[in-house]
Amino acid sequence: MSDRDAILERVRRAARHRAPAPDRYRPPALAGGWETFAAGLAGVGGEAHGPYAPQALSVRLGELVRRRAEGGRVVAEASAAELAGSGPWQVASEPALGHAFADVAVAVVRGRAAAADCGAVAVIERDAPHRALPFLCQHLVLLLPERALHADLHSAWEALPEAAWRGHHVTWISGPSKTADIEQTLVYGAHGPLTLDVVSIAD
Repeated sequence: MSDRDAILERVRRAARHRAPAPDRYRPPALAGGWETFAAGLAGVGGEAHGPYAPQALSVRLGELVRRRAEGGRVVAEASAAELAGSGPWQVASEPALGHAFADVAVAVVRGRAAAADCGAVAVIERDAPHRALPFLCQHLVLLLPERALHADLHSAWEALPEAAWRGHHVTWISGPSKTADIEQTLVYGAHGPLTLDVVSIAD
């Protein structure tokens, strides 16, 4: 018997009782819904829009990105453009190096799942193959189907497709880039987008 086994055996003999292994963690029931998500997102500096009917999405999204871009370049991932239809954006369908997006004013990316309790949206590699795009842009817009919203982070994790784990990354985004490292002053856009907008598409 090794020293480790001997120690563990003494611990077992000294234990007054044995407890079974804990069951899987069951998160408490939380309030879900778009209003809860919008409030959580606002709390971290983001802004929620919608839900918009699919036939109105292109117009509403176009108004938003034009306002954010102020004449600058707007690029949408192919999966987001498929949801949104045509609009004032280029589709990033071809492989490109990160510096190709250095001048992007607004990026439009599809969110795959969201958690209302913390205002976070999951972006998976299949929907956003250009990994640099959501971080080099000045303003980020995430498109989120209404059915992809869940009450809490645990439920949102479980709702992600199996294909999400075959890629290199699952990124949870909650609010725009910000830091308060310097003199405890909150600064937006320190190492990423200045703003985050989440646009919901009604089922």
